[in-house]
Amino acid sequence: MIQLIQPFPTPLNRLHEWREGDTVTAVDGRPVEDMLDLYYYMPRGTTMDLTIRRADDQECSLKLEPYALDQVMSCFAAMEFKTCACDCVFCFIDQNPEGMRPSIYVKDEDYRLSFLYGNYITLTSMGRRGVARIIEQKMTPLYVSVHATDIDVRTRMLGIKKRIDVLALLRQITAGGITVHAQIVLCPGWNDGAVLERSIRDLADLHPGIETLAIVPVGLSAHRGGLTKLEPVTADIAGATIDLVHGLQLELLDDIGVAFAHLSDEFYLLADRPFPALELYGEFAQVDNGIGVTPMLRDAWSDDLNAARSDCTLPTAPLTILTGPMGKLAFDQRFDDVLRGPDLPPIEVVGVENTFYGDTVTVAGLLSGGDVRRALLALPADSPRDVILSPRMFNSDGVTLDDMTLETVAADIPHRVHIGEEDTFIDFWRAIG
Repeated sequence: MIQLIQPFPTPLNRLHEWREGDTVTAVDGRPVEDMLDLYYYMPRGTTMDLTIRRADDQECSLKLEPYALDQVMSCFAAMEFKTCACDCVFCFIDQNPEGMRPSIYVKDEDYRLSFLYGNYITLTSMGRRGVARIIEQKMTPLYVSVHATDIDVRTRMLGIKKRIDVLALLRQITAGGITVHAQIVLCPGWNDGAVLERSIRDLADLHPGIETLAIVPVGLSAHRGGLTKLEPVTADIAGATIDLVHGLQLELLDDIGVAFAHLSDEFYLLADRPFPALELYGEFAQVDNGIGVTPMLRDAWSDDLNAARSDCTLPTAPLTILTGPMGKLAFDQRFDDVLRGPDLPPIEVVGVENTFYGDTVTVAGLLSGGDVRRALLALPADSPRDVILSPRMFNSDGVTLDDMTLETVAADIPHRVHIGEEDTFIDFWRAIG
């Protein structure tokens, strides 16, 4: 059922006479659980009949043109998502400091959010009804956290009692026409080495249903008191993992025509090893998971600068970029020769220390506004400059992890502070000049 929280737009409300406590229970006689059902069952080119239950359990109906559904969606309460019952040894939400906004501590395990927004789910709360609905309504693609196909290893890592065969679930879902993008959070001593190799092979057997597999290093903050002791991914471990995965990529290219398994950029930066060729990343389906961002941007920025040279429209403004230590490593290792040259203005890249989560957390997306503000204040005040911040620092509401807006971060700062772009960084740089 879907709760109505405000009247339908006029004149629809005259037909319905909205009352507090009304809920939509069915469309054309079919029970609905949420707004996705409304869209799935929406007829094409005819009217739809919404069944509405009053607070006193009386029912009424409202005939609605299908095109009008978009107009009234704001009248429905937001979906209440399903939360995660796992106690994963590596869960980053458990490593947050106290005092953050409540939404930061929420663990979702909702296949609808996986379909709508690309959230990763473990499938541990997936009943028969959920699987049937996913297949019936073609909720594709889904994003699934696998971590290990070995049932014993995965059960320990997820901190659950019930032994769930994730491969069996994935076979059922993909056989129903659903595409899956899988993920493994690599925890040294838990699911690396031979366990990782088996997981890659098992999941590749389900290609093309499982389209891609992302492997990312475990994130460890300074707030792990009372949690399972885990080891970080070191440069040596990163190198060994690259060797393992690279060998499997070559094998899979021969067997199924794609590299399939992809390591996040941190592995190559930590080990200071070359990235795979761009064509091995395919469609960059997991770029939001940090897969192939560095080589993709390097290639794009190089092309854009070369085009600007041909047009005599190179950037003219010096820049200071504030990013996490991993971002600075990427600039130093991979972008330096592209972004620095005799025909380009100088770029200064500053790695911001993460005191909010601890120095083991190095990515720009987990920088707090407070840490960035301290870095801004440390810049020479007598030399105003254009300072670029990563867009990954801010959520869709424009706030940082510690609830600071750009205006708050940059308040009383003598520099011009911008939220940068990534794909169009060169155009953004030129516009500043």
